[in-house]
Amino acid sequence: MRLHRFILDVDLSQARLTVSDREVTNQVINVFRMAAGDAFVICDGKGREATVEIVEADKIVVVDVGEQRAVDAESATKTILYCAMLKRENFELVVQKTTESGVAEIVPIVTSRTVKLGAKLDRLEKIAREAAEQSGRGIVPTVHEPMSLKAAIAHAAGNARNVVFELGAPTLELGSWNLELPAVGLFIGPEGGWDEQEVEQLRAAGYHVAGLGPRVLRAETAAIVAVYLTSH
Repeated sequence: MRLHRFILDVDLSQARLTVSDREVTNQVINVFRMAAGDAFVICDGKGREATVEIVEADKIVVVDVGEQRAVDAESATKTILYCAMLKRENFELVVQKTTESGVAEIVPIVTSRTVKLGAKLDRLEKIAREAAEQSGRGIVPTVHEPMSLKAAIAHAAGNARNVVFELGAPTLELGSWNLELPAVGLFIGPEGGWDEQEVEQLRAAGYHVAGLGPRVLRAETAAIVAVYLTSH
């Protein structure tokens, strides 16, 4: 049986831990009805995990920590998604599904055709953490504060390769890539697409322009597909 799994900011080198996260303690005690002697997995969000055994589960949860191990669920290539801000539910879907697909960082960007400017960062971080737990990942993707396209280009300067997705562009060919690239940036535009000035700005930065096939994909679908292809 697969053990329940939680990602917590803890030091797994300690022999015994007290779990202070209220949401996790509520799930352990009240949702999963776990008790002394039961086991679950704690991941530190930095690529390490350990199976722990409950010592106490009554208002607080105290566990004995087993041997640490690396989480073997991360791609060798760090995928960074630069996605135009979308409607709340659509952007939340992007965060959830790209986390499951292997994204390392998510950078919301404000474009000329962006219709949704606000972002509840704490909610997006919670969605990313839950998706990372559910999919067995070793890290929780970083969700950045929204930034301008100019700032996103500056942020992406250190990536080994950056790709801009544009409808009608030649389909992305991964066969010629060195998939051991340390970091790849993926730029996804808003619902209405990039405007011409933005495309020129991205081309001037030396980015590769590619498509995802002949079909017209919604922005959130394109983000999920692009991250999955690159991460796998």
